[in-house]
Amino acid sequence: MSSPTELGFLPIESCRVDRAVFRNPEQQAEFDRKGYVVMPLLSLGQVDQLVSGYDSIAESLGGASRPEDYNDTYAEFSIIHSRPEFRRQAFDLITSVLGPEAQKVLVDYRPLIANFVNKLPGTGVVPTHQNLSVVDESQYASVSVWVALVDCVLDNGAMSLLEGSHRSLRSRRGMWAYQAFGGIEQGIIDELLTRVEVPAGHAVILDDALVHYSPPNQTDHRRLAIQLVMAPQEVKTLWHQQIGTNEDGLDVQVWEIDERFFFEFWHGDGDDRYGQKVDRITVPSVSLAIEDLQELLGS
Repeated sequence: MSSPTELGFLPIESCRVDRAVFRNPEQQAEFDRKGYVVMPLLSLGQVDQLVSGYDSIAESLGGASRPEDYNDTYAEFSIIHSRPEFRRQAFDLITSVLGPEAQKVLVDYRPLIANFVNKLPGTGVVPTHQNLSVVDESQYASVSVWVALVDCVLDNGAMSLLEGSHRSLRSRRGMWAYQAFGGIEQGIIDELLTRVEVPAGHAVILDDALVHYSPPNQTDHRRLAIQLVMAPQEVKTLWHQQIGTNEDGLDVQVWEIDERFFFEFWHGDGDDRYGQKVDRITVPSVSLAIEDLQELLGS
């Protein structure tokens, strides 16, 4: 069996994060154990504000995304697919509504990426993956504050999460983060996942290292949610950009960035006015077998 480092992950002894995420000790204990916490976070009035804001920004710009900007088999992530001006306005809207509520439950976290996640009817699968790594995961946890803007159930693509996977699958991840799990049949991974269905206004606050998945929206209505990626206030935030390959894996440029880096973001390239190159590394290019995943999880 390959070691965690050979599979692109940190050694298990480097996966412990001591810096507190939640103000509430019980929520912190749940987060440490499972990698996520579910809670009511936004009022229905705030949900309506975000939904109407999304529609208003999209209408003013002639649509959130151009049809050719993404493959609609998958969910439309505004941080990847939308027009740059949409991203700027979406960041302001999401951080103004969700930011203060998130800061009430998190210990000194700041917003980095604000994202609308839209699953149109009949589309919207999000393959098994981990979110981008934007901090040094050997010391810190970035979190995604994901909030349902409609009731999220199995039929419209509720998330499923691999509980505890954040404790051993910490790494450096860029746009390639989903590739490690692409060799495992979804039905096999499904047996390890916990489905989380939530009403509108409820949040799933998850460690960005946590493995998760969501199926397509099989209803006649869009399934809209938001994601606010947040990092500890005191920490430098990072972007890992694949710039090529070599005999040992992926050739990766490491940047220190701020939230503006993503406003002009396009398929891995950000706005270099708001970032600086700090390192260049090689990351193993790995497709896990189920045996590899079970070994990494300690099961």
